[in-house]
Amino acid sequence: MGVFKTIRDAIRQLINHVSFSLSHRLRSLITQTHAIAVDALSHSYTTGNSSTQILSDVSFFVERGETVALIGRSGSGKSTLLNLISGLEPIISGEVRVNGQALSTINDSERTRLRGAEIGFIYQAFNLIPTLSVEDNVALPLALSNVSYKHQQPKIADALQAVGLQTRARDYPDQLSGGEQQRVAIARALIHRPALILADEPTGNLDAQSGRLVLELLSKLVDEQSSSLLLVTHSQEVATVADKILLLEQGGISSLSKQDLSSSAAW
Repeated sequence: MGVFKTIRDAIRQLINHVSFSLSHRLRSLITQTHAIAVDALSHSYTTGNSSTQILSDVSFFVERGETVALIGRSGSGKSTLLNLISGLEPIISGEVRVNGQALSTINDSERTRLRGAEIGFIYQAFNLIPTLSVEDNVALPLALSNVSYKHQQPKIADALQAVGLQTRARDYPDQLSGGEQQRVAIARALIHRPALILADEPTGNLDAQSGRLVLELLSKLVDEQSSSLLLVTHSQEVATVADKILLLEQGGISSLSKQDLSSSAAW
C-alpha cells in the first residue's frame, strides 16, 4: 500500500505541475495578444482620515492594433486610469500589463524605460516645450532614449512628413496654430513607433474642423504603424471612430455600443 500511495502522490504532483505549466503558458499567450491587459484594478486616494474609491475591480483589455475610446463624466477616474496604465502611479490592487509586462513587478526606473520604449502620449494641451523648435520637440522621445543625433534626423524627417509639417521643422510652437501644434504632438508620440498610444482629449482644445482633421490623421498613422490607441474623450463624434467603447462610471467599467452612445451616462 505504501508503494501505491507513493506512486499515486507522484502522479498527482506531476498532473498539478503540468496543469500549472499549461495554465501559465496559456495566460502568457493570451496577454501577448494585448497591448493593455487590466485585471481587477482598484485604486483609492486617502486624505486625512477619509478615503475615496476611484476605481473598483476594473478589468478590460486593448488588443494590438485596436482603437478603444474611454468615456465618462469629469471626475470618473479616466485620468487616474491612464496614469496607472502608464506607470505614473503605483498599482495598489490588481494588475496592469503593457505589451505583456506586468507593471507591479518592475521598479520606477524600469517603468520609465517601458514608457520610453512602448508608450506614446498625446495631451489636450499639446504639452510642447515652447523654447524648443518643432523638430526638437518631435525628437524628445528619441533623445530621452539616447538615440544619437545622426540617427534621429531621418526619423524626425519621416515623422514631420507624415503629419504634413516638413516645412515647419525650424519654427517654434507659438508660430503654429492649435491644429498644427497637435500634429507636432502626434509626430512626437509616434516617432519611436510605440506599441501603445495614450491620448487624453486630443481634440479638446481644437475647433470642430481642426479636431476632425487631427483625429483622421491620428487614426491613419496609428493604423499604419499597427499601434494600439486608448483614446479618452468627451466627444460622441470622436468616440465613434473607435473599434470599442468603454464607459467608466462609479468606479466600474463596461462596454458600450455605438448605438447607445447618445443615451449613455458619460454626457
